Amino acid sequence: MWGLFIVVFVALVSGCGSQKLVNGQKQMRMSFQSGDFERADYIADSLKENEIYEAKDRVLYALEKGTINYFKGDYKQSIESFTNAEEYIDQLFTKSIKTGIGAFISNDTELNYNGEVYEDVYLNGFKSLGYLKMDNFESALVEARRIAQKLSEAEQKYSEYASAMAESDTTEKDIKWEAGTSSIHDSPLSHYLAGALYAKAGEEDGARIEMNKLKRAINNHQAMPDSKLKFDSAFTKVQHPDHYNTMLMAFCGNAPDKVEFSINTDLNFDGKGVKIAIPRLKMRPSNVGIIDVVINDTMSTELKIIEEMDKVARETFEIKKPIIIARATIRGILKSVAQEGITDAIEDEYGSIAGDVASFLGGRAREATEQADLRGWQTMPGKVYTNVVKLPAGEHDVTFNYYSPAGELLYSEARNIKISEQERLEPIASIYSN
Repeated sequence: MWGLFIVVFVALVSGCGSQKLVNGQKQMRMSFQSGDFERADYIADSLKENEIYEAKDRVLYALEKGTINYFKGDYKQSIESFTNAEEYIDQLFTKSIKTGIGAFISNDTELNYNGEVYEDVYLNGFKSLGYLKMDNFESALVEARRIAQKLSEAEQKYSEYASAMAESDTTEKDIKWEAGTSSIHDSPLSHYLAGALYAKAGEEDGARIEMNKLKRAINNHQAMPDSKLKFDSAFTKVQHPDHYNTMLMAFCGNAPDKVEFSINTDLNFDGKGVKIAIPRLKMRPSNVGIIDVVINDTMSTELKIIEEMDKVARETFEIKKPIIIARATIRGILKSVAQEGITDAIEDEYGSIAGDVASFLGGRAREATEQADLRGWQTMPGKVYTNVVKLPAGEHDVTFNYYSPAGELLYSEARNIKISEQERLEPIASIYSN
């Protein structure tokens, strides 16, 4: 019977560790949203140094460091962090296939976090912009194209994963190992960036092809519920490389938050379904409706929305959702079988009262250990706006103004930038994480 006390204790300790990570990430996100990127960076490093970011959370740490360093202006370090995140995601995904269902005995918070579909996709967007800042057009193009490539391959990738899990499933229960579907298989941002890069490289056909893909991708995204994306004539400017040398990028809002959601499966034990906890995405709508950029108090240009990252996150999350449910169901089965076995053994050895106590403790253990994995990339924005302009060589005062749909000024960020005589494509980014 002491084994059950140990299980409950371990579960509670695990829960405390998860809560510390949630609280730490909340503090980091608050500093990031206030624009204090140095403080956000310090908190992220402190969480790692104090082992609140554990080895199993290395993808998260790398993602946060990538975003923070990008907006700090440390583009080399940002690219390195995002590259680490990408490599970890690939390694852990492969490892999870090889491990099979044996890794599901603990709750998902104890597993290595290998990222969501949208997290794996959008890290390449920041890598592309980072390479642009470093004038590495070739690498920027590779990363831009990876955004669309990953979206197009996501369903197949997780279908193969589900098949591998089905093969290793020996529970003899009717578990539905399958991947979900998404309505999103392409990225307007990917084609916009690629189009600009092709144009600047003098590859007119490549730019034209990317513009056609951009139009199709936007049409596809418009099928999402409440989508505000539409094709704008401003996007066609990227086909004319001599007409611009500066790309204005504005990020706003936040990625969806993960909240716990409990469901009962239809797999019964003693007439009861298995209760499991899974994450559900909660949208965090942005208050921004218009973003205007003023340059030197003499020139103004409105930025156009090019990607709704938060809604893509919502759609692509559906790909992994059936797998998360199947994984949690397997765990519930294993816990239920273990609880029944321990309860029967204790009742045979010590009598019915001891069996009742064991059953109670077993139920508490199952309840304590059943937690949805609410980890996620906290500094990922929700939306991207863009436009291109041509600026003369020299210093310029650039102000990003974020307005509500009704025209109320919500936030302004003033920047001083320097454009060289040879400038080909300088990305200037701002963020308002409202």
